[in-house]
Amino acid sequence: MGLNPFYVHQKKIEEVFQSTIPPEMVSRLKAIHFYGAGCSNQKRNQIVNDALSNASSCEKVFVYHDLLGAARAACQFTQGVASILGTGSNSCLYDGMKILDNIDNLGFVLGDEGSGGHIGKELIRARCYRDMPADIAKHIDSVYKFDKDEVLDHVYHDPLPNTFVASFAPICSEFRDSEFIQKLLHDVFSEFVEKHLIKYAHPEWPHHFLGSIACEFETELRHVLKEFGLTPGIFERKPINALVRYHLNEHEV
Repeated sequence: MGLNPFYVHQKKIEEVFQSTIPPEMVSRLKAIHFYGAGCSNQKRNQIVNDALSNASSCEKVFVYHDLLGAARAACQFTQGVASILGTGSNSCLYDGMKILDNIDNLGFVLGDEGSGGHIGKELIRARCYRDMPADIAKHIDSVYKFDKDEVLDHVYHDPLPNTFVASFAPICSEFRDSEFIQKLLHDVFSEFVEKHLIKYAHPEWPHHFLGSIACEFETELRHVLKEFGLTPGIFERKPINALVRYHLNEHEV
């Protein structure tokens, strides 16, 4: 599960750690490097730090924002723009050592352009406003048991509405040849590029992407990047292996 300290309290993080990491592994830990959403200021980072320290008894615990993890995983020690397109979205300009610039991430309600949450919102709106083809609407009604009142209840009362809304995004994979879906994907990715990527200095640096949405719709995303004259870099669904490489090689740089 996600361990965003904005939503999850310290005790829960401790419980998740203890139920996830085998005790025999915990006893051998020399350091913990944690990258997570919501770990963008000292107060929230301390919540995670305290939780992991308590749960592991490890003396060296490092907590970083997931955006830095994306930059390190995607760029390693080179220059580039790193973007996360998953349930939510974010991006940054990275010089190989540190983040130079980051367009503000306004979260699910006000931002998250190009994300699964953004795609899901557009699908829900189109279904409710009768702006989608009948076959896609029928699919949503039958497979997702679509009910407007239940959807609104999830969106306005669930603690994690972004996860619920993003759960509609796989519809785009099933109907990706549809003109309606192709336009929807083009529009949400174009908005992400317009609101974020084209505002960074060094437009010639490669643009790397991490996350399920970026990788599932890589073809469509590459087309949008080409329209804006941007150079695509790597596309990686999960950054963990690349992050391991980063930390193994860190002492050599």
